[in-house]
Amino acid sequence: MEKSSKLNQSTNSNFFKRTISQIRERFPFLHRIILFNLLLLLACFIGMVVDDRELMGINVWIKPIKFILSGIIVLWTMAWYLLVYPFREKTKNFIAAAIGILLTIENIAISGQAARGVLSHYNQSNPLDGIIFAIMGIMIGLFTLIVFWFFVKSFSPQLKFSNRMKWCFRIAWFTFLFASVIGGQMIGQMSHNVGVADGGAGLPFLNWSTIGGDLRIAHFFGIHGIQIIPLTAFFFAKKTKNNSTLTTVLSIGFALLYLGWIAFTFYQAKQGIPLLSF
Repeated sequence: MEKSSKLNQSTNSNFFKRTISQIRERFPFLHRIILFNLLLLLACFIGMVVDDRELMGINVWIKPIKFILSGIIVLWTMAWYLLVYPFREKTKNFIAAAIGILLTIENIAISGQAARGVLSHYNQSNPLDGIIFAIMGIMIGLFTLIVFWFFVKSFSPQLKFSNRMKWCFRIAWFTFLFASVIGGQMIGQMSHNVGVADGGAGLPFLNWSTIGGDLRIAHFFGIHGIQIIPLTAFFFAKKTKNNSTLTTVLSIGFALLYLGWIAFTFYQAKQGIPLLSF
């Protein structure tokens, strides 16, 4: 049993290393973009240690740290999908460059605003801050169009996965798009909380409100459905490899439950109810 566990860990580690190597070789520009974001993340961590300024009740560097870390995970995930999705080669190169540039501009804007000690989101207090927020909105809007492209491509018969996995990918991308709509809701109301003003009591580090509704919860989990849903499906396939029907039921069932979780947290937030309260 112990030997089998070590073998599985070694296999997973080799798969991860091989995938990173393939991304570096196939999309060198995107790989360098990810490395740049890792350096930006390190700079923000250093900033959090040496800079004690606060904004909305938390250290000014926490917000860029959250966004950059989330962005790196999304970029690595989409880079892997580019390796296996049936886009044309020129299209793959275009998408790889585009997603890297769009998220990096977003991360630089958020980090720059943190360095200035001002809000990055919903900030239209002066022309400069308004322009920066508008640029961020444009970047995310374009990024969402690319996500929709992936969603459409998930219905391609050229996608070399089982029907079970194809449906998991489709639900995952749809969940991401749902999260993007929630992001639009936040922009529309120029805040992320419902029932209370932004800021105030919140969960440690995440800062999700513990006194009112917070749309960021559904937005966050929805975006990262593109990792969680397929990874869970692969896990089920590994554990139930001798029963394809059970694997299908578990995989698609989890994907739908996850989408339901996003819908629930969105509804809960819209009612002004916190996910957790203390």
